[in-house]
Amino acid sequence: MINKILSALVGGVFCDLQKASDCVNHDILLSKMEFYGISGKANNLTKSYLCDRFKRVLTDYDYRKYSSEWEPVTHGLPRSSILGILLFL
Repeated sequence: MINKILSALVGGVFCDLQKASDCVNHDILLSKMEFYGISGKANNLTKSYLCDRFKRVLTDYDYRKYSSEWEPVTHGLPRSSILGILLFL
């Protein structure tokens, strides 16, 4: 039985979508939402949720803390949020 399982041709496709949400352009997303009929207050709320965000990188190296400069976020959806997942879909 085990020989049959081991000799069987098994294939799989695995898609890692964890980094895909980092590539979503805010301007394109908002224009697509408007194209599909989401406009007015809903679009303004989503715009305020995505825009005017900043990020930086913090790291510890050799017992010292380093950080980058604050940069505006123009791509990507906020992590650990249900709305980010819905906007990605």
